[in-house]
Amino acid sequence: MMLPSLVRLYDNLQKKGEVPAYGWSRAKVTDRLVLDEGGNIIGFISARSTQKRGKKEIEVPAVLMVPLQSKRSVDIKANFLCDGPGYLLGIDNKGKARRTRECFEAARNLHLAVLAEATTPAGKAVRNFFQSWQPDKARENQVIASHWEDILAAGNLIFEFEGKDVQDEPEVAGAWDRYYARVEASEAKLGTCLVTGQQNQAIELLHPSIKGVRGAQSSGASLVSFNAPSFESYGCDGSQGMNAPVSKSAAFRYGAALNYLTQDEKHVQTLADTTVVYWAEHAESAYQDIFADLMGENKEVLNDHDLEQIFRQIAQGEPVSLEGVEISPQEPFYVLGLAPNAARLSVRFFLCNSFGTMTENIMAHHQQMAVVGPHMDAMQPRIIPIWLLLKRTTNPKAKQSASSPLLAGEIYRSILWGRKYPLAAYQNMLLRIFSERDEYDEQGKQTNRKIDYVRAGFIKACLLRNYKARWGDKINMSVNENCREMPYILGRLFAVLERIQKNASPEVKATIKDRYFNSACATPAATFPVLIKLANAHLKKLGQNKKGQQVKRSQELGHLLDMIAMPEQGQPLPKRLTLEEQGAFVLGYYQQEQSYFAKEKGDNDDE
Repeated sequence: MMLPSLVRLYDNLQKKGEVPAYGWSRAKVTDRLVLDEGGNIIGFISARSTQKRGKKEIEVPAVLMVPLQSKRSVDIKANFLCDGPGYLLGIDNKGKARRTRECFEAARNLHLAVLAEATTPAGKAVRNFFQSWQPDKARENQVIASHWEDILAAGNLIFEFEGKDVQDEPEVAGAWDRYYARVEASEAKLGTCLVTGQQNQAIELLHPSIKGVRGAQSSGASLVSFNAPSFESYGCDGSQGMNAPVSKSAAFRYGAALNYLTQDEKHVQTLADTTVVYWAEHAESAYQDIFADLMGENKEVLNDHDLEQIFRQIAQGEPVSLEGVEISPQEPFYVLGLAPNAARLSVRFFLCNSFGTMTENIMAHHQQMAVVGPHMDAMQPRIIPIWLLLKRTTNPKAKQSASSPLLAGEIYRSILWGRKYPLAAYQNMLLRIFSERDEYDEQGKQTNRKIDYVRAGFIKACLLRNYKARWGDKINMSVNENCREMPYILGRLFAVLERIQKNASPEVKATIKDRYFNSACATPAATFPVLIKLANAHLKKLGQNKKGQQVKRSQELGHLLDMIAMPEQGQPLPKRLTLEEQGAFVLGYYQQEQSYFAKEKGDNDDE
């Protein structure tokens, strides 16, 4: 499912000219060697460009279309028209003269074989260069001598002739295509391709390297690889790619498509150690723009009004127009998570569904996460990025505060598939709340909030989705005055008790939340009698100076106590609360606390 979808993506990208043709690839090029008709080096020109990264300007290599780069580790394999100075010039600073000479000889043989029948001046110039160039006499060339250190430090070099790159010359490109097809056919083993189903296909033994995956080797890592008996099926020992035969054409196409996705910085997300890429079946980037915005990763394309309009139309099954592209709710959409594993890549998850279904699931997640708070207007839900959600499950003071990679993948699945959230994430969120404290700097500004809108929002979402039968119609974005569930009421009650203390003693830095919150949440029957006794003392003190606040706080306290006592049924305070109920306690506390920041105009009794 995954590889065929990438092959189809390549075919659609190829129609738009956005991916290299078979036998070609994109490579980073640092410099150009300028040749004359006789094959003499007459110039050395940098191919780098200046880009601004933050406040600094740095030089970056040019990314050009070149003949396909060989996949090599320690073996000697030359690349056509684009390679390092060791291969193209026979010089380097690695201190291995014999190996460098062998590298140059491999490059010489390759270029002379490909360009044996070249008739254009550019092709002849390269052929003449390899026929006449002597690495031992490299310093005798004035251009090489004057740029010696730059050449040794260079990355990939290409040839230039009369102001044009040689690989762009049609006859040279055609010669390479014919040579590559001929060699591939002669060296390949034939079999049935598992991706396309075609028979008698040349099978790829070494699959392409995928670059741009965070934490993987910079030279690239393999998505499909078999290089040890433990990875191979019986009877396929030592046969590498024959273990799961994929044709060379299909391997090239899925590799080119995946490299295209990982190099697209605008549409790549990172979750813990997982690199996430996503695409639409017909390769329209407008779908990726919408998806990135919905996941809270990109705010450059769409504003909140556009997102709301798009979601409304997609939810109704209507097509949407964006960037001149009609967005169809039925468009197949794919999300792939890749993680590094030595020289290979692990697939954390591969999700596919219609774009409309994924969009509805994402928006349902955001609606369930929405809570009131100082970060937002009460009527406009905020899109919380997954990376921020994961960050709030970790200890911010730990040396390595990265979240669990497996947990990141499970949360991603639960959002895109509309399934229950992983219980581990819910537990971690509560653990962090019980482990942390509100912190302030020397100026009194809050630097850490143990219960913020992200944690409260995720707890709310978990209650609505994982425990829907009990909480589905009892918790809202803000305080639900009609909710009669004991854990929720106790959380609200704790917020009122804390407010009474703050009103009575505004100079006190540590409140009852610092000392009693965890015990009140876990064992309310043992803690709340003590807190209510303290509140009575605070109310007496408050009545001496702020009678209006005393009256209002007394009314709030009495109202909640009446809901708890329930004289007709005689319901006592619970001795313990389950994890589910502790989450409701936290949410009740948070929403009641936030209600004090959303007072109506003219209500000044808290001032």
